[in-house]
Amino acid sequence: MNLQSFILGASFLFVGFTLEHLPMPELLLWFQPLWILLVITILVLNAPGLFGLWLAIPAGLMMDAEMGTLLGTHVFTFAVHIFLVQLLSRRFGVYNLVQQAALVWLLALGHQVLRHWSNQLIVEWPHPVQLWMPPLASALVWPWLYSIGQLLMRRILA
Repeated sequence: MNLQSFILGASFLFVGFTLEHLPMPELLLWFQPLWILLVITILVLNAPGLFGLWLAIPAGLMMDAEMGTLLGTHVFTFAVHIFLVQLLSRRFGVYNLVQQAALVWLLALGHQVLRHWSNQLIVEWPHPVQLWMPPLASALVWPWLYSIGQLLMRRILA
């Protein structure tokens, strides 16, 4: 386990949590990307030996505490997301950025649907459903974030 890559991953998560709770105008609130999901995807793709399914537990519990959802909701959805990213990790390298963005859109949409269903099963969730726009915004941000993540991980790990 490389200490530099662990520190880089922790700083990526810090930036992701900061961007997740960035105050935005009410009009743009529906277009906020799923920053933590994108950061987790980059970490799992670039360092699969270091960041695996165990990452779902601390990141999910922190998201549950910050968003006020029941404990374990984000742990479950992040675990499913990380499993799917690990399953598709070889294909990510073959796809171009547009195809990767489409795959990120599908994964983010699946995360949103799983989170909504789990909240509806446990308690009746009174919040409006934001299923389509956050995954679309995540897919639009993906090429920029992926390029920065690849550049930083190559410089640190090389």
